[in-house]
Amino acid sequence: MSRRALGAVSTDRGMVSLGQAGGGARRFAERAFGEVLGMIERHRQRRSLAALDDHLLRDVGLSRKDARRETDKAFWQE
Repeated sequence: MSRRALGAVSTDRGMVSLGQAGGGARRFAERAFGEVLGMIERHRQRRSLAALDDHLLRDVGLSRKDARRETDKAFWQE
């Protein structure tokens, strides 16, 4: 299923729109969907960080230890 088919999607929590109708259940679903997208994005970024070599880590101001600390976090942790 494409993102376009789901409606407007952003990885920012709370910025997901699944339609026009309101209601508590819809807002809950939108927030939950936004959280899941955020978790997926964090997981993707951490995988990318783990793939960087020491030279590139130094370029962004991180040590291998700092990168390892971040990449060892679970996908749901911020």
